[in-house]
Amino acid sequence: MCAARPSRANSRKVRKKSGKGRDGSLSSIPQSRAFFGSQVDRYHRTSFPLVMDLSSDDEMQDPAGMMDTDESVACLPFQQLPELCKIKIWSFLQQNDLGRCMLVCTEWCHLIQKPYLWSSVRFSALSYSCLPHDHQGPVHKDPICHHCFRKRVFSFSKFLYRIKPVVKQFQFCLDLSHPTDQFNAVVEQFLDTAKLNLLTHADMNWKESPSRAPLDQESVQDYMYRYRRRQRVFSRIFDRFVTLSPQISTLVIPFDWTDENIRSLCHLKGLENLVLEKYGVFNHIFTQHHLTVLMKSLVNLKKLLLEVWIPSCNNGGMEVYCIASSSLTFLDISQCRGFYIKNLNTPNLLNLRMARRPWRQILLQSQTLHLPCLCAVLLEGAPQIQEINGFHLERHSLMQPPEELSTLMNTVCCCVRHRTVSGIEMYGM
Repeated sequence: MCAARPSRANSRKVRKKSGKGRDGSLSSIPQSRAFFGSQVDRYHRTSFPLVMDLSSDDEMQDPAGMMDTDESVACLPFQQLPELCKIKIWSFLQQNDLGRCMLVCTEWCHLIQKPYLWSSVRFSALSYSCLPHDHQGPVHKDPICHHCFRKRVFSFSKFLYRIKPVVKQFQFCLDLSHPTDQFNAVVEQFLDTAKLNLLTHADMNWKESPSRAPLDQESVQDYMYRYRRRQRVFSRIFDRFVTLSPQISTLVIPFDWTDENIRSLCHLKGLENLVLEKYGVFNHIFTQHHLTVLMKSLVNLKKLLLEVWIPSCNNGGMEVYCIASSSLTFLDISQCRGFYIKNLNTPNLLNLRMARRPWRQILLQSQTLHLPCLCAVLLEGAPQIQEINGFHLERHSLMQPPEELSTLMNTVCCCVRHRTVSGIEMYGM
């Protein structure tokens, strides 16, 4: 006869007796029973591996062939982790995910409000869709709702004002001049309350809000008023920003080339990566003096992306510039219009990107403007150059250009020989 099965009460006594003398810690569990299949499978879908050292054998075990007991599942739940471990796990989440975690329980909501957890503040990461329970404002029909996005921005701003975050990365894309949005007040309040002494990356698009449709019926006078007002607001905010963030190393910003803004930019001595985009059609004129002052002040600059548009009324739409920097390794002027390099003094420059056919037809017809060949400029001023517009340069290839490099020079060089060949192809001249 088959042996009688032990009753449920007896089995509970056996399990209770076998657990005596243990401290309940993870180290007291034998290695063969420390991690069961269901536990490995469950925690691998979460952030638990960040604080748990699983061997390759434990990860490859088949969860279907292992026993699942209450003791193994309850070894170390997330709620019993130390506070520092929880914060370390949350530090890998984005701000929207942190906001969702705050809704789990009171304890999580309290811990996630630690200032150093919000080291990355991105206003543009907020959703542009409609709020689920928004009974105020206009009727929402479009997938992008500026009314609800503005509510999110102000709500997020109030939250940041309360916790005073320690910020390392900052990003926004907001029009600072719109009369009803008042996004300039949001940015100014953030600069006054947040701790920016450790800020290293900033991407500040202050000229537009993607969620707002353009004003179709706006007069030219109103447009110019907002244009000039946006410039003044930016100058004030940028001067304050530079004072509060001395450690910044990467900056992406639409830039207005006024003397005041250039002086503020030159105070960021630790800048290594700089992207200066075009602000608008009526931007201040970019001169050689601006470029010289900028290169002399930013002694640690390694990567520079410049977007400058030269008006067609200036010298036929083409201006020549000299660039001197001992630290620069990457230069991108492919977004410029009418910008040409006359002289280089960049001994460490490795990568150069230029605009294709930066001239206009009026320049091709001009016989008075004589520009140097780009090959000669690079040979003299950039001896370490390795790549031009994605084309890898071999040794001494600039002295005796191969056919592929000659074709590339026909599209980027403005000397008489190269632009004549390209002009015949484009305009039949």
